[in-house]
Amino acid sequence: MSRGLLDEKLLDQVFVMEASLRLVKCDEAYSERLEIVNCTKSMNLKQMRTTRNSQK
Repeated sequence: MSRGLLDEKLLDQVFVMEASLRLVKCDEAYSERLEIVNCTKSMNLKQMRTTRNSQK
């Protein structure tokens, strides 16, 4: 295998790994935002129930 072809394959692998890492980071950030949104919704529902119960 020639040096140029080997270098090209290694560069391709580095590119794929970097792209994969970026996707993982984006996925983690999305998951964290989703968790915050779900937690906020849950807190709002609990607050709504408490408010309704206190009005009875």
